[in-house]
Amino acid sequence: MNDALLLSLLIALSMIVVVFYTVYEVERWKSRNRVLISLYLQGMMLTMNLGGYLYLVYKSAFLFLIINGAYMFFALYPILTFKGDIKRKEVIYIPFSILMVVSEAVMGALIYTLQSGSPATIDQAIDNIWFVGVMVAEMVFTLAIKKDLDPTLRKYLIATLLLMPWFPAVAGLYSFYASAFIMIAATIVIYETLYSQRLRATQDTFTVIELMSIFALMMIGEFVYFLINSLTLFDISMGIAMFWFIYRTLSGPNPIKANYLRNAKVAFAIIFTTFVMEYFMGAVLDFLEGVFSPGIQGFISSLTLPWLSPNTPWNVLWDGIDIVGSVLGSVWFLIMMGIEMGFLAFKKMLEMKVREVRIRMILMILAYAIYSIYLPNFSPISSQMQFIPYMWSMGIGTLGGVTNAFLMAIIGTYVIFGVLSFLFGSRNVCAVTCTAPLMYQGNFYDSLKVYNRSSRLGRKTLTSKPPEWYRIIGLSISLLVLIAAIISYLSNQGILSFTVEGVDITVLIYFIAFDIVWYIVFISIPFMGTFACVTQGWCYWGIFNQAISRIGLFRLKVRDPQVCVNCKTVDCANACPVGINDMRGEFIKKGEMKSIKCIGIGECVNSCPHKNIFFDDVRHAISDFLRKKK
Repeated sequence: MNDALLLSLLIALSMIVVVFYTVYEVERWKSRNRVLISLYLQGMMLTMNLGGYLYLVYKSAFLFLIINGAYMFFALYPILTFKGDIKRKEVIYIPFSILMVVSEAVMGALIYTLQSGSPATIDQAIDNIWFVGVMVAEMVFTLAIKKDLDPTLRKYLIATLLLMPWFPAVAGLYSFYASAFIMIAATIVIYETLYSQRLRATQDTFTVIELMSIFALMMIGEFVYFLINSLTLFDISMGIAMFWFIYRTLSGPNPIKANYLRNAKVAFAIIFTTFVMEYFMGAVLDFLEGVFSPGIQGFISSLTLPWLSPNTPWNVLWDGIDIVGSVLGSVWFLIMMGIEMGFLAFKKMLEMKVREVRIRMILMILAYAIYSIYLPNFSPISSQMQFIPYMWSMGIGTLGGVTNAFLMAIIGTYVIFGVLSFLFGSRNVCAVTCTAPLMYQGNFYDSLKVYNRSSRLGRKTLTSKPPEWYRIIGLSISLLVLIAAIISYLSNQGILSFTVEGVDITVLIYFIAFDIVWYIVFISIPFMGTFACVTQGWCYWGIFNQAISRIGLFRLKVRDPQVCVNCKTVDCANACPVGINDMRGEFIKKGEMKSIKCIGIGECVNSCPHKNIFFDDVRHAISDFLRKKK
């Protein structure tokens, strides 16, 4: 064993021993003096590593001696003369956690320079086996000796611990896959936990916001690495994660209590930080799978829309839309979201008591996996999708401009979905084949339907009758799409010459509507309510199918209107995810309800304590016809 390696081992082991002792004393807190002395030892390790590093870089024994000598005196003096009492342990926890992270980073720099003979950058100091090994050992020890840790916080800390070993210099590209997998699993656990605690204010809510912010920073760091080949931001995020881990292990959950169902800003913070993490995770997976090319120019060349030099406000807006929409519409972002949302939807499905609702949710999950992911991206017919009716899932603009080659496929798509919506209601789109129901129907996101009643905008979309501005938005968007389709067709026929920065207008409308606007609507649930795409008219494809459904066979019926008269709970209205709160009155007056807003999610059917509500569509029409024939 060479001298550099032996010395590296001794430095790492001494670091672990000192940290173990310090954590032990801080956790036990039996003697104020022993806690202060243990912290002094922790600081001494920092200055010794720093002095050694500076000696190797500058070959100056003076720097080593002055740094360590100054610390020995100036740090020891206040400890020996301090006579007060430490009432707030956070006064110790914060500097202790900072000392741990900084000490290990300096130790990593020292060992790197000791072995290579070159000064260390932040990346080289943190992204090496010595830093990672010592850090993980210390985190495991800290977690192990904290016996009275909050059970929920322990789960979050374990998730963070599992993320920490995956540095690219240690595990290569596998580290990116591993961190994405662990983060997806951790997000599911976090959302499941929040959902289970939804009826009360807990300390876990703000703790989750802290953790999701760290996850987001990690993913941003990985994204930056693929852009400029620098891990500095990622390494900093790992240092912050370690600080958070140690600090929260010692101090416990964030002391501020909150309930995400009663505070729209808190709910938005959870959704937004999660979405930022998911966005950059999707981008990283796209880099790994070759959807995007590495480097700034490679990334720009991989985007969906033409890149404009961002020297005017219009160009900046255009390029910003391009960057955001290209990731949000990418296959690996959809796969990652499908795993997260699919699991949460599956958990929600297990809560459903009505078989038909369960079957609908199974079809919804399968539709996302097969119709939105497999068929357009991995199936044998993926290259022919644009020529096949029913595959243009969002109508005009989904797979290209309006040309003669695609005309029959586009018209066929509208005919097939129109017939299905006439027979079964718009649920065939808005509750099954669209990606929206999967995202809205997960147990955590479904619980956010309380904002249909409590948010300022959500309250204005209640009842089965859409407000006037819904009609204005829906009609305006539908006319825009129709006019755009005509312009696209005429342009592709050579009669007109109209594009927007070289992009077919229908393709651009689809890109903005479903890769930008839809996600803005989704993350704004606490301010707009759930299924705002349905209740506010933002989705032209949904409007088409809902309009057909309005004149079709689908409706909600009750077996006995008198049961609704005597019902005291009105669970059906409270359960409706699109905010139809007047269905009871319709049931009492007509025995049925038919609304353009009803998309057949079925939670009213499932929640009715009297099992009085049922779906009425073509199946019942056929049964009634056969019964009359007999």
